[in-house]
Amino acid sequence: MALLSVNQLKKSFGKVDVLKGISFDVEQGEVISIIGSSGSGKTTLFRCLNFLERADEGNIVLDGKMIFDGLSHKTYSAKEMREKQLNFGLVFQNFNLFPQYTALENVTLAMKLLAKDGLKSFDGDINTVASSYLSRVGLGDKLSFYPCQLSGGQQQRVAIARALALNPKILFFDEPTSALDPLLTNEVLSTLKSLAKENMTMIIVTHEMKFAKDVSTKVIYMDGGYIVESGTPEQIFENPKQPQTRSFLSSFIETEQK
Repeated sequence: MALLSVNQLKKSFGKVDVLKGISFDVEQGEVISIIGSSGSGKTTLFRCLNFLERADEGNIVLDGKMIFDGLSHKTYSAKEMREKQLNFGLVFQNFNLFPQYTALENVTLAMKLLAKDGLKSFDGDINTVASSYLSRVGLGDKLSFYPCQLSGGQQQRVAIARALALNPKILFFDEPTSALDPLLTNEVLSTLKSLAKENMTMIIVTHEMKFAKDVSTKVIYMDGGYIVESGTPEQIFENPKQPQTRSFLSSFIETEQK
């Protein structure tokens, strides 16, 4: 049984159909890269999967449990919505750190609020747990640093530690390196590669084709609100079957062959 099953997900904004029936499965430990041009529906899919937007149709099954059913028009309470979202760790392109808090405080803030509200419990002292996650992403010596004292790559790694500390079933990344220069991008990609080796299940919306090729277990190419093609990195990057995929990847493939 797949860890996550997405079935015929659809989403429109007014008369614009953005997602037109998206279906795919994610197995435990898989790293799924979602690629495609701007406007293909990648970010809307990301937001629907994480309940930042409500899909119009389809369903989402996590660990054998239906967590979204488009046939049901039930309105979820804030607590129910939060409980659903806690299955997933979110990392955005712009870090979303609180500038007035240290790296450690940025990681512990959500942990303390969730523990206070009885939504999540943690093994051991929260500060100690948070420190261990910051160490895990190479920032054990930056606990008392404020975001303004950290590079963009370090800030993004704080955001990754914050997501990991909530012990999600799946980590979601929305263009995690798009706000970074190439040197800092490598810092973050190295962290993601380490997580992949630790069997962390991840879904990554990315424009980093080399990363998608090197680290993913599956690549999904989206265009016009559809999944045009999906498969292993070798299938997608070395032998794409669909003309849209070949066209999208042509510049990357040409660069690789030189």
